[in-house]
Amino acid sequence: MESQMYLLPLAASICLLTALLQAWLMTMVRYFDAVFVKKLFPNYRDLVRSHIDYLMMTALVFSLYLVLINLEIQLPSFVLWLVFVGSLYNPFGFVLQAIKPDIVDGGGIVAKVGVVFGFLPLTIGLIWSAVEILLVSVDKL
Repeated sequence: MESQMYLLPLAASICLLTALLQAWLMTMVRYFDAVFVKKLFPNYRDLVRSHIDYLMMTALVFSLYLVLINLEIQLPSFVLWLVFVGSLYNPFGFVLQAIKPDIVDGGGIVAKVGVVFGFLPLTIGLIWSAVEILLVSVDKL
């Protein structure tokens, strides 16, 4: 079975590139008064929150990858896919709120279920990874 560990640095790289793009967009809004960007992202605060979240995902997923490589742990493919999808999706809610600030006010139960299902992949993937790391680390004691 071929390892799909490449998914982790791929996800982290996409998160980093997204955060860098957002940094330039925020710069355009704050310092260059770019009206078209302000219209696209009327909620500057959530754009900042998304930027920070993508940076945290970058650090988290790159770190996870390095620890797994160092401890020679091969996670199942579905766990790697959960972390991949979850790390990209998790901060995306803030992007949507930056574009459409009133999105959190509507939607009712369907929107809430969507948020919960959005957080599940990353949560499951990270818990699985942490347990694997913990088991291997304790075994090496």
